[in-house]
Amino acid sequence: MNRRQEKVSSVLLHELSTIITRKVQDPRVRGVHIVDVEVSHDFSFAKVRYSFLEEGQKPEDVQKGLDSAKSLIRKELRKVLTTRVIPEIAFFYDSSIKHGDHILQLLRSIESSDKSMAETEASNQHKDSTNESNLA
Repeated sequence: MNRRQEKVSSVLLHELSTIITRKVQDPRVRGVHIVDVEVSHDFSFAKVRYSFLEEGQKPEDVQKGLDSAKSLIRKELRKVLTTRVIPEIAFFYDSSIKHGDHILQLLRSIESSDKSMAETEASNQHKDSTNESNLA
């Protein structure tokens, strides 16, 4: 990707995030985060990867919401982009953030179980030393 493509991708990422958060009223896209934008060499196409952390949402529903909002999104992009061409947008779900969040939750549960095991062991050792001193 050349420097101009990177700049346009960066601007698109920012503007798409703003538009989706502030202008799109569809409840299916609530909580959507734009992860990455890749623009074609001729700027006619943008591959947009998104994610979300809402538990009740399904990727298929979010995808339908984003697809139904494409015309509004492109209209809003026309207002802010200075490029000659407004790219066609294709949205793709990126599960890496949700996967990362799941791994963090697992690590936290392991950490809390390790703490409780350590506390139990310390308590047992204290009881053993108390019993030994009582026997002597």
